[in-house]
Amino acid sequence: MNDLELESEVVNFVTVVKQSEQLWALGAEDGGFVIVESNQFEESDVLLLWGDEAAAQAQCKDEWEEFKPIAIELDPFLDEWVEDLRDDNALVGINWNDDNVCVEIEPVSLARALAD
Repeated sequence: MNDLELESEVVNFVTVVKQSEQLWALGAEDGGFVIVESNQFEESDVLLLWGDEAAAQAQCKDEWEEFKPIAIELDPFLDEWVEDLRDDNALVGINWNDDNVCVEIEPVSLARALAD
């Protein structure tokens, strides 16, 4: 993805999330979430998030077939999740796709875009 595509992906994600006031992650019955290693930064974990349930559901296959989409309300995400992710030096991965590609962004940067 070039810079323009990355920016467009973030803008689209933020627009969808602001309208629905929720984000989607893949969760397991034990309460864990799908986390992957960063493609861009060594020793960084990435929490994968999607803007809609259907996109998250589409990734519940292969090694993630035991997971299901879990809605995260926007306010708790901004109030609690962002700080926890920052404290864990984790990134957020937006709209992981079938090519195993997503936009990796700092949680605080995403929170700023969502709060504007």
